[in-house]
Amino acid sequence: MLVKLSARRVALGDRGSSLVSVLVIMLVLSIGGLALAAIVTNTTSVLSDSRSTAQARSAADAGLADAVTALRRGTLACPGVVKDVKVDAADASSPTYSYKVACGAGIATITATGTAGSGMTTTQAIYAYTETPAGAGDMVFFGTAEVKFTEEVKTAGMGRLLDIIVPQATFTCQSFIPANFTIGGDIKTSGGCTIKGNVRATGVLNVCCAADIFEGDVATSGTGTGRVEGTILGNLHANGALNFGWGNKRVGKSVTTTGNVGLGNVRIDGTLTLPASRTLTMNSGAAAGGISRPPSVSGPTPPTLPPWFEYKYKASDWPGFSVVTLVNSGSGPGTCSYFNSSPGTGWTTLPSYTGATILDARACSTLSSNNGSNPNLAIRTNLVILAKGMDLTTLTMKAASGLTSKPKVWFITEDVTPGDTKPTCGSGYSPIIINGTVTDTSITAMAYTPCKIDVGGGAGGIDDAWNGAFYGGGWNYGGGLTFTADPIGVPGMTSGGAGGSGSGTLGTLVSQRDIPPQVIS
Repeated sequence: MLVKLSARRVALGDRGSSLVSVLVIMLVLSIGGLALAAIVTNTTSVLSDSRSTAQARSAADAGLADAVTALRRGTLACPGVVKDVKVDAADASSPTYSYKVACGAGIATITATGTAGSGMTTTQAIYAYTETPAGAGDMVFFGTAEVKFTEEVKTAGMGRLLDIIVPQATFTCQSFIPANFTIGGDIKTSGGCTIKGNVRATGVLNVCCAADIFEGDVATSGTGTGRVEGTILGNLHANGALNFGWGNKRVGKSVTTTGNVGLGNVRIDGTLTLPASRTLTMNSGAAAGGISRPPSVSGPTPPTLPPWFEYKYKASDWPGFSVVTLVNSGSGPGTCSYFNSSPGTGWTTLPSYTGATILDARACSTLSSNNGSNPNLAIRTNLVILAKGMDLTTLTMKAASGLTSKPKVWFITEDVTPGDTKPTCGSGYSPIIINGTVTDTSITAMAYTPCKIDVGGGAGGIDDAWNGAFYGGGWNYGGGLTFTADPIGVPGMTSGGAGGSGSGTLGTLVSQRDIPPQVIS
């Protein structure tokens, strides 16, 4: 009996040890499961981070490519900042990029940051960069009268956009203009407008019509209310209220303003930023990049506008030039009539000059090729044509064959009241008329006048073509112009007749590297 009880106790003890074994096994399996779960979680996290990093790098590369393309096309001013652009504008979760560009000392530094999920990559590239001087442009038109482009301006073989500066007046666009603009007044459209470059204005923006397109950035520092019925493909930065239209148009990048905003049914692909204290009326509009409402927002820095460059003729400004002076009497060589009257023989004498020459026609009421002679001149040297006004109708100028250097021609109406810092088209003075006028790309020509530059739109079946620069006290445009910028200025104009709103030519890549992530501000 005692033996049986002892055996039973042993059996009961064995049963407890089995439970302990089971518990040990369960603990081991639990630890293994937790370890496996941790491994899976960590692997998933690593894979997710790797994917975000790869997407961020691709976005940074896209930002860098966007900046390089914009600089080469002339649609990005330097320095410049672009923020929060989605790689795929239609995808709200798409990776984004931002970049900033700084220029100076012969280089352009582009810093691009890509962001995707938890990933951020910043890359920096340095390119050779040749800056064109600011202060004067390819076309500069002073005066307070409205400057209007009613017909298309064509360019040929430039490789960049034009720089057009209107320092004192409203500019109105109703045509295709491949240019950057710096404007000392309002910028507005009246239908049919496409501006390829950037616009900076001290006034406000008034885009009247749904078909109007601004392909670059727009910055307006006026405090009035801007109106946008058309499309802006770049950034829009305003110093006042903005009202967007109902034409189902878009802003391709971001909108920043210090004032109230009414969105109509516009789509903003980037962010919309306005102060928290201002009123936002969404209507049917949308901002794909989100809406930011900080306590305050700064307006754009007003553009620097050049003063009128006054030029009064002095022979000492032109060392090495011979002077031929016309008289306003008679009809033979050396007279105004020799040029102005049919058959305009005087014009045909210009190709005979082999040394730099000044034709001083200030004694004439005007100097004109508009006499039916259609002069076609192959010149051999630099020329200055000086007069109170000029009618260059159907005049063609080109370089003679076999020259080793490119001739320059200056058509100058001097400013006879220097010191008043404004263009003075005095009594007895008249515009420079360009009508069926061609200055071939084999020469560089400048028209300088305190009066208007009047482009008539072509005469005798010839469209106007100008290679060089315009600098005038006003502008009248009848269309039919092909303009090729070629830097040239009058003596003392250090900016040389080229430049504008921070433009230049991007050269070759100097270096590229990744840098620690940073915020583009």
